[in-house]
Amino acid sequence: MESPQSLRIGEVARRTGLTERTLRYYEELGLLAPERGSRGQREYDAGALARLYRIRLLRDLGTPLAEIDPEDGDLGPVVQRHLLELDERLAALGRLREKVRAVEASLLRHDRPTDDELIGLLAGMPAEEPALTRRITLLVYRDLEAAADFLVTVFGLGAGPPHRDESGTVVHAELSAGDGLLWLHRVAPEFGLASPASLGAATACMAVWVDDLDAHHERVAGAGAEVVNPPRTMPYGVREYDARDPEGHLWSFMQALEGETDE
Repeated sequence: MESPQSLRIGEVARRTGLTERTLRYYEELGLLAPERGSRGQREYDAGALARLYRIRLLRDLGTPLAEIDPEDGDLGPVVQRHLLELDERLAALGRLREKVRAVEASLLRHDRPTDDELIGLLAGMPAEEPALTRRITLLVYRDLEAAADFLVTVFGLGAGPPHRDESGTVVHAELSAGDGLLWLHRVAPEFGLASPASLGAATACMAVWVDDLDAHHERVAGAGAEVVNPPRTMPYGVREYDARDPEGHLWSFMQALEGETDE
């Protein structure tokens, strides 16, 4: 029997509502450091659970992962912020309850609720369904640091801060391509995530718009990258070329055309 002070990752996931993937991701970023049992399994003691609580609360309060200090073990200020947030929620629920009670009183008098009363009720109700607010593309690489360097220096993507583990190995990287965000993820057999270099084939293609396709192609080809298809004008109104990165991901670079005929 496991003691309450030593929980396996599956039990922590079940009891907290978090996924095992999320717990492993926090560990990759150096935010969590569970102990390892005799068979190498993760064991979460009271210290790890307190740290997990702090991480989750700070995330709920809007703190970016990169700004969370895993070494700050003082739960006092965090718990106080949690209580303040709960008090604010309770106050909001109290105000909403009074609005509902006022509408109920009107209905009991056989009166029609006023427009303001109905608007107030609608404003206090949760959204009908969650909105999609942002798109992030995730690509899997065996060597994240080398991949990020290539994508920045050769393809011209915008560099973001890499995340390293205690050994200095890059375990997560964020890059930008115009208005899009790209995450580089490690190979993870437990999630079925593999690099094209391991599969021998790419299962998707990244399409990126550029403002000068031929100049971009010259830069990429000059750096020695594998160009699969040279620049060409397509019948659907774009000029494009295709290239592969060192691990086999297929990239299609495109430029919109105006008034140009097909080649």
